[in-house]
Amino acid sequence: MPIDLPSALRAATIAAQHAGEIIRGGYDEVLSVTVKGDPADRVTQFDHQAQSAIASLLQQAHPHIPMMGEEDTEAFNDADVYWVVDPLDGTSNFIQRLPHVGVSIGLRVHGQSVLGVLHFPILGTTYTAIAGQGAHRNGVPIQVQQRESLAAATVAEIFSDRQCRGKDVGYPPALMFRKFGSAVTSLAYLAQGSIHAMALECYLWDIAAGEVIIREAGGRVEWSFLHPEDGLRSPVQFFAATPGIFEEFASVAHREFSRWNAH
Repeated sequence: MPIDLPSALRAATIAAQHAGEIIRGGYDEVLSVTVKGDPADRVTQFDHQAQSAIASLLQQAHPHIPMMGEEDTEAFNDADVYWVVDPLDGTSNFIQRLPHVGVSIGLRVHGQSVLGVLHFPILGTTYTAIAGQGAHRNGVPIQVQQRESLAAATVAEIFSDRQCRGKDVGYPPALMFRKFGSAVTSLAYLAQGSIHAMALECYLWDIAAGEVIIREAGGRVEWSFLHPEDGLRSPVQFFAATPGIFEEFASVAHREFSRWNAH
């Protein structure tokens, strides 16, 4: 059955913004924090509440499309069409009452991300895209900002807290480096031209929505599963940049990933 992508985008936007209201309300509440593995990999009751709200709204709108969420406890079997959801990206920022937190909802069809919504409840911004139809921030078209050399670029992320804690970290040879503590924040900022490149070893729910938005904003994206034998919950290695510096940046970032992973 063909997917009505504009209808799906509307449903995803409504779900993301509703989850954002839950998250925004959590800034005034006492948090129950659980560590999932690494000390930086934490979850609160609002992660779970946001995911439950998203799942309910998406199921009502498109009952035949399954959903894979970050906070799922059961294995997800691959499907031709499915939602990919990060209900609260930047949980550590949320715990510290920092503003860079976002909701990410992507739709994948036959192994390709075809639409994405990134919503930032504290910043009051929503980014949307459908493949082939451009990218928007609060309804206004956005484009990446071109750069022709890494030395003139602003780069974000590259290393996570869990990956490089206690290790020597090499900053890229860029004009500036920024770290927001939230993958989806860097994705959105790249799409709107605030930064020029980012890379991260993360998960599909971190990038499924953002990759569509960046591509539709004129950026270049490449990623792959690090352990494809583990299925859709395998970590991914992700690179995104404005086209003029993609090759140079990806080479630097890949070299850093290889160095860290060798330890």
